[in-house]
Amino acid sequence: MKEKVIKIITALSVLFLMTAFSVLLNIDRAYASESDIKPLQGRTMYCVGDSITLAIGGSKDINGRYISFSDYLGQYSGAAVINSSFEGVQIGDYGMNNCIMQRLYSIPVDTSVIVFWAGVDDFIWGTPMNYGRYKDDVDFAFSYMKNAFPNTKIIIVTTFKNRSEAIRMDRGATLAQFMQYQVDAASRYGFSVVDFYNTGFSPLKTPEFFADDIHPNDAGNRLIADIIYKKILE
Repeated sequence: MKEKVIKIITALSVLFLMTAFSVLLNIDRAYASESDIKPLQGRTMYCVGDSITLAIGGSKDINGRYISFSDYLGQYSGAAVINSSFEGVQIGDYGMNNCIMQRLYSIPVDTSVIVFWAGVDDFIWGTPMNYGRYKDDVDFAFSYMKNAFPNTKIIIVTTFKNRSEAIRMDRGATLAQFMQYQVDAASRYGFSVVDFYNTGFSPLKTPEFFADDIHPNDAGNRLIADIIYKKILE
């Protein structure tokens, strides 16, 4: 009987210690989370892009604005994020309002991080690549960012594989070539790259992260933010 009592007391003591340790651990984690220093607190991040950056596949906030991966980047980093994105825009100015180049000129001079995500609409709309037009636009945009923002971290994001590749067979170049040119140009200019095109993340491979054939849903935008944020911290 005495041995049973000792075993019970011992078991209860171990359980109490484990519970107490778990509570203390959780408090410590919560405190650490709340006290983390945001690396870009008080600084500016600028995200420029098309409908993917606009996040038209995701939810809207109380003001009717789409909640983008850029919003999560702001939460993670503490930066004031400017999301300058419009649906269906090309990099160069071909008579369309809000082209990428027009918006690059609006980037504040004190911007700490630029996230550049464009090019799929050039492919969809048929911007010629073989005649140098698309290549010239990419080089012009990248050269401008390099010269205008020499101390800014610039991240180039490629668009994931999608069904536009199967539909647009008359472009003279593939979407893979359009995206690879940006990757190669980023290397020449010393920019960082998040290459979604060459990963398994796409509406074709991971449809649970997408609202349609090209636009991420809320879970997709969160995952995109996680991946880009890791690149920002490198």
